[in-house]
Formats: sequence, C-alpha cells, structure tokens
Amino acid sequence: MPSMVIDVHTHVFPAGSTEKIFSTLKERAHISHYSDGTVGGLKDSMERAGIDISIISRITTKPQQVDSVNRWLLEHCERNIFALATIHPHLEMPQDFIKKLRQKGFKGIKVHPDYQGFYVDDKQMYPYYEAAQTEKMPILFHTGRDRGLPPPVRALPERIAKLLEDFPCLTIIAAHMGGEGNYDDTETLLLGSDIFLDTSFVLRFMPKTMFKRFIMKHSIERLLFGSDSPWTEQKAELEYLYSLPFISQDGKEKIAGINAARLFGL
Repeated sequence: MPSMVIDVHTHVFPAGSTEKIFSTLKERAHISHYSDGTVGGLKDSMERAGIDISIISRITTKPQQVDSVNRWLLEHCERNIFALATIHPHLEMPQDFIKKLRQKGFKGIKVHPDYQGFYVDDKQMYPYYEAAQTEKMPILFHTGRDRGLPPPVRALPERIAKLLEDFPCLTIIAAHMGGEGNYDDTETLLLGSDIFLDTSFVLRFMPKTMFKRFIMKHSIERLLFGSDSPWTEQKAELEYLYSLPFISQDGKEKIAGINAARLFGL
C-alpha cells in the first residue's frame, strides 16, 4: 500500500444544499452519491478508504459568489483537507488576485468551463492563466463532457493543447483522464505532453486496455489519483487502482500520492 494517499479531486457542499444538488444530478445524469457531500462525510469516506489527504473544491456560476465560496472553502480546510480556489471568467480580477489566493493557503484553482460558460482557450481567461503561470498555481480543469449538461463541450483536448502552447509553463491538470468521451483525441493530442491527468470518475469506466495505453504513453509522474467524491466511492476507486496488474508498485505509489505531494507541496 502506498505510504501516502492523496485524492486530488473531491467536492464538498454546505449541508443545506446537498439534497438539491444530489436530486438534480440524479435526474440529469443518473449519478448517485457515496457520501453526504459534506466535509464530515468526506472525512468518514477517507477513513474507510485509507486516504490521508483530500483536496476539495466548489464551482461558482456567478462572479459575485467567488469571494464567499473561497472563504467557505478555507474555513473547511483542516490538517488533511486542502482546497482549490474558485474563480469566474466574468470576475474583474485585481492584479494580485491569484497571488493572494496562494498566500491564503489555496493549493491551486478549479474551473468547470461548461458550468461557468467559457471555452478553455477563451482570451478572457488569459489574464488568469498568465497570473497562475507566474505564481506557479496549478489549475484543475474539468475536461470532456459532463453527464449532467448538454453540448457544447467547452474543454476538448484540442483546446487544452492550444492552452499548453500559449502557456507552456502553466501547470494544467486535465480531470477525468482528459475527458470522458474524448479519450481518442486525448491519446492523440495530449499524451506525452507536460500536462497532468487525474483519474477522477472515469477510472473504472475506461477500458483497461485503453488505460494501459495511457500509462505507457504518458509520464507516470504526471498521473494523479482523483475520485470525484461524492460521485464515486473513494475506497472502491483506490482499490481498483491497486488491483491493476500492468502498473508497478512504484507506479501505483506515484499515482496514489507521491506525484500529488510533489505537485502541491504536501
């Protein structure tokens, strides 16, 4: 078993909002939940799974939500819970906005282009990327389709590749192994590049033969364990990763925690 396990992709919500969120996702995307969606529920899940650290995030759909959601995230950080900040494309960004996020303790930034209404290579986002690149703040992008939303898909592999071309020193994490429904393009356009991929939600859905090819074509140091909790069960996701025979024990330890510890300074 790896010496440290870090889940880089989890979601938590205020207790009063979870019922509506769960019912909406169940209706739109037939997605179940495996904890109660609160920080307490996440901690219980981590204990069952043997996960040492989880990184939490929330998405804002309006620019005026950014400050309050970021304050809430910081208030719910603990010794084994760290947070990614939210931003919004329509927020007027002060010059030192990203720098202050880092100073407050955020480990990176999380964006969901489909929920937030922007394409990843939209020029309106470039000031954020420039600042994040300067401050060495990783950005975790939801990539590929979202089961709960209709087209268009705003974070396709070709757009991520364009972003990497324009910001070669930006630390990009493409969630869901480059995007559910876009694996072929991810394999062609992104594998072997300097981006990170996380395993969230899709790990057990990807054909094993395809996941094996991804492992062979992409640096093992740039693969991160993520569950997408509460939308998957952390314990089941981690056990599945451990069970894969084509990844060495050293590789499993890197994916499960070593890579994330190095990336986020944990």
